[in-house]
Amino acid sequence: MATTSDSDLDVGEPVEREGHETLLPSVTRSVLSTKSYVASELEGRPSAHGSQVEVGDAEPLPLPGVDDRPRGAKNGDLIGGRYVVDGQLGRGGMGRVLRVRHQALGKPFALKLIKSALAINPRIRELFYREARLASALSHDNICSIVDFGQDESFGLFMVMELLEGQTVHAKLRHSGPMNPKVACDVMWQVADAARFIHSRQILHGDIKTENIFLVRTPAQRRIVKLLDFGLSRADLGRTDGVDGTPEYLAPERIDGAPASQASDIYAMGIVFYELLTGKMPFVGHMKDVFKQHLEKRVPRASKLVPELDERADEIIARATAKDPAERHPDVSTFMYELRTFMQMLGMDQGGARRRVGGDVARERREHDHRVKAAAEVFEHVPIPMACCDPSGRVRAANHAFLQFIGAAGGAGGLQLRDTALPDVFPSLFDDLQQVAATRRSLKRVIYLNEGGDRVVEAAVVLASANAGAEVTAGEIHIVIHPLRAVS
Repeated sequence: MATTSDSDLDVGEPVEREGHETLLPSVTRSVLSTKSYVASELEGRPSAHGSQVEVGDAEPLPLPGVDDRPRGAKNGDLIGGRYVVDGQLGRGGMGRVLRVRHQALGKPFALKLIKSALAINPRIRELFYREARLASALSHDNICSIVDFGQDESFGLFMVMELLEGQTVHAKLRHSGPMNPKVACDVMWQVADAARFIHSRQILHGDIKTENIFLVRTPAQRRIVKLLDFGLSRADLGRTDGVDGTPEYLAPERIDGAPASQASDIYAMGIVFYELLTGKMPFVGHMKDVFKQHLEKRVPRASKLVPELDERADEIIARATAKDPAERHPDVSTFMYELRTFMQMLGMDQGGARRRVGGDVARERREHDHRVKAAAEVFEHVPIPMACCDPSGRVRAANHAFLQFIGAAGGAGGLQLRDTALPDVFPSLFDDLQQVAATRRSLKRVIYLNEGGDRVVEAAVVLASANAGAEVTAGEIHIVIHPLRAVS
């Protein structure tokens, strides 16, 4: 029987992550928690502020009345005018998952019926359509595809996905224990490739965990991994919708109410890699205790539980799960680069781990990687000083010309503008940073630089707010310094 995880957590109490596993994504969890479930749980920390969920261009159908609520489907029923029910695969907090076959094609699928009590909520319906459109647009070997969705007059909202045969990684770990390091790397590589793909399309997953990673059985006994459950995915990466996710995998900044980001997906991947290698979660206990450990404790070294494990695995996990998002891998490609190095140490051919894909898809990924690398090279080597910092002056990124301009050695990591000479020639710097952050309007200033002797150069400084939809730098400020002319 094909199964996968629904795992709708009751965030008020710790729960046993077991039971019925279903095959379709939860599409309502991100609206069920418009107020942070961290509220007052951690002493001495302010709770995050909830906010209304934006639903984009969703076009919900008219709401059914109380007397029009959909009835349950049974074997032989026809849903959406084309899917015949053959049986039930599972049941979860969001509804039932049915095995169906297309009436004309005869092809089997998995179909999820959303509970009527949830489906009549207008916000949940709007989110359902937004998430269904989002997930159905994704095509990748390691992502479970959505093929259809809609509303049936008799049965309500439904979503149709490919039918998978196998089990979740969570179930496999519970039954068989930790994976061999080579198997763990193979699984992790495929999960990372799926994450890299969705990030390249400006989408976050939001709930990467072993319950949402499905191991597919194939006739050739190949190990194919499918990433499931885009119920928490985000098309607008800079938005804050309150705190959602599974506590055991939740990044520290998300607990404190920061918006989801690529960095928070990478944190969850680090937790997953630890779990694959050890068969255990790094942080366990009541939800309050789990949050406290995420905020204050480092993830233990996996090699303590697996003595033969090379320390390179510990290093990958430690970087992915750093408390400060800026100290994690800057993107999934970097995570994969380090993972590939570890796989080579194990004698693995990462070309085999990167499952064969069609020529067009492989070419598209290469072109995307080249665009990213080209952008990084231009930024790094352009002769005009450029940087990005937060409103307090903490630098996130700076090119070589900027570091040379302010006389800083090494990289930008941990650099504070107040510790440089820039405020001496730009006295209003910090007031201007605060103003740009508050108004989101650019500022242009002229400063004068003494280049030695009697030579003074006039330079323009432009401060501009980063795009609100930026993956990492939303809320921060870009700085560009451009020499204009010599004035003496």
